[in-house]
Amino acid sequence: MMNKWGAFFKNVKNHDIFRLAHWRLTILYSGIFMIFLTAFILIVCFLLYMIVTNDQERRIASLANQEKKVIEQFLIKQSDFDLMDNENILFLSEDQFFFYVIDMNGQLLMGDEVNQDMRPLLLESLAQSAPEQNKQKYIDVRLPAYMSKFSRFHTNELKILTAARPVVVHGNLIGMLYVGMDVTSFSSVFKWLWIVLISLAVLFIGIAVLLSYFLSRRTLVPIHEAYNRQRQFVADASHELRTPLSVIFSSVEALEMEEEITNNEFAQKMLHRLREEIKRMNKLMTDLLTLARADARNAALELAKEAFDFRPHAERTLQLLADVAAKKSIELQFQAPEAAQMIGDADKLTQLLYILLDNAIKYTPNGGLVTLSIHIEKAKQRRLIISVKDTGIGIPKEEIGRIFDRFYRVDKARSRQQGGHGLGLSIAKWIVNAHGGTIDVQSELGKGTEFIVTIPF
Repeated sequence: MMNKWGAFFKNVKNHDIFRLAHWRLTILYSGIFMIFLTAFILIVCFLLYMIVTNDQERRIASLANQEKKVIEQFLIKQSDFDLMDNENILFLSEDQFFFYVIDMNGQLLMGDEVNQDMRPLLLESLAQSAPEQNKQKYIDVRLPAYMSKFSRFHTNELKILTAARPVVVHGNLIGMLYVGMDVTSFSSVFKWLWIVLISLAVLFIGIAVLLSYFLSRRTLVPIHEAYNRQRQFVADASHELRTPLSVIFSSVEALEMEEEITNNEFAQKMLHRLREEIKRMNKLMTDLLTLARADARNAALELAKEAFDFRPHAERTLQLLADVAAKKSIELQFQAPEAAQMIGDADKLTQLLYILLDNAIKYTPNGGLVTLSIHIEKAKQRRLIISVKDTGIGIPKEEIGRIFDRFYRVDKARSRQQGGHGLGLSIAKWIVNAHGGTIDVQSELGKGTEFIVTIPF
């Protein structure tokens, strides 16, 4: 189950920026609605509960005071204090469920209830959780199955609001009066109210999610259109600029072979600088075209997956970068099995490796070390593992999450000096995603960085 959720979140993470923005806006709008709806339900229930309970407590207090007065007057008139003869003690309200007068020893002096069969249960409940003097308390009375008929809602549990009042005759404390009022109906209605409100909340939240989904999509439509126009412009401009850049580069090479210019040191210097800038511009155009194709919806269809041995491609890439590393006295180490057979797009994966190695060499000081490790993991699903580790300047932890963003550079001044555009890692990320793989970064400032690429096949 966890693997399925992991695959889902990984799939969402690999979606384009507009799908991510769409889901984030949907969650934001839905979240705001849920907060207000939850607050509304809680406030309504709280106010309703307070209003009804306050009214019930006011009524039980009034009943208890009236019952206390009647009982005390009745006892004063009785010459022999025959307390159990209470036929003249009547309920003062139809809401009254029982009244009992219990002496200080816990013995029942007088009382009555809606049903005499319930007296033992009521007295037992009072003995366990009776309210304090002049206080009110809710007590629960659990009925046996055969007595549920005595409940208004035929339930096995009654909720009784009970009030306690002292009974005083001629300055003597006779006992404690307990008056009970059945509030089971309110308790049941309140529970059903909760169920209804929660059900309505779930329904409205579902509607809110759908509305948020469509509203956020409509919000992103003009932004998406503007982005598509910008992307198309970049692709067209990059494509159109490649031809004049090629012509200029050819012209520079032809000029460098002219005898007059060959003998002119200043002209040679200018042409060399011009040629390097043209190469830099040509690389930028190539990267922009690659990303423009990556943005297309059928980008994944451009992969030419085939079975091949990745080791020779890695060796050729190292040879291409050997001169660049030698200029900085950087040692290149290579660790790989004799054969690394896999299935994928050989050209794209070689480009990925070139980007990672070039990046490692670029940000490793003179005399450093860059290590390339390749191995095939044979588990339930075969995977190619590529590790490019350097002893370079490292990446701050707060910057690691952004290094794959386009045109983003951790050290902008250093990147410009070294000819970086901030597009290489974006292309690397796209290649990895197109193969259904992952790319992880482990880095420590001043000690180096390691890129670990996992490609399943």
